Amino acid sequence: MSAILDQLNQLAFHRASPVEANTAIDEVRAARSEGGQDAVSYEVALPALAPEEFLTTRVLPKLTYFLDCRGVKVPGSGAVFVSMFTPEGLLFVEAGPMVEVLSRARGLTLAETVRRYGADGKGDPMLLGG
Repeated sequence: MSAILDQLNQLAFHRASPVEANTAIDEVRAARSEGGQDAVSYEVALPALAPEEFLTTRVLPKLTYFLDCRGVKVPGSGAVFVSMFTPEGLLFVEAGPMVEVLSRARGLTLAETVRRYGADGKGDPMLLGG
């Protein structure tokens, strides 16, 4: 396992079997909802090849943009958690700390990450679109 995946594994606050994904995501969403604000599951399926590159080049920009659009200031998570499907199973990780890990892996500070990928229009639309 890579250093990035090791760190995300350590940050996981819950784990489940992929066959129980729908039930597990619903349970975590219900448990993490607070003050009338529904928790949001941001789902990521890791590819078998180059999962670290996928996380740092595809997930980081899109997750940062998503959080910024929701008004979440990282390293906070708001009510957003990541449901990450891995070969070992389903991991649940707070969105803000995940952005921190992926930013460090890219050699970026949180401020640089938000400036680069955030909703202020300065991010690269090709990274955000797809």
